[in-house]
Amino acid sequence: MNSLKKNKSFFIIFSIMIISISIISIYQYISLAPKKVVAIIPEYSGNANEFNYLVTDNLSYWISKVVQITGKVTQVNEDGILLNGTIYCQFENKKDIQSIIENQNIVVKGKLVGFDELLMEIKLNQCIIIQ
Repeated sequence: MNSLKKNKSFFIIFSIMIISISIISIYQYISLAPKKVVAIIPEYSGNANEFNYLVTDNLSYWISKVVQITGKVTQVNEDGILLNGTIYCQFENKKDIQSIIENQNIVVKGKLVGFDELLMEIKLNQCIIIQ
């Protein structure tokens, strides 16, 4: 009888430990910070005009993908820049925008978040300057 009591106690303690470890592991996984764009390898690296054609053919594939785009700055505002008149890049660090001038060729890396049908622009956020 004593052996049965020890086995039952061991089983209860072991079960509590397994459940506790599982709960802690799940919590840590859920609360992980998302990866920064700078640390992610881009799905596409190339010209802004080529990328525009790729996105218009299959927008749903490119949503949330990190891309690296080369293009000419056609507009600069306080939140971001417009590349080749079709790709709007919103920057995390507003100080990066201060060094950018219109008609400058630039390479940016960012995450595609959507397409603005009213302005006909591809939207990237979390952008950083590569070159």
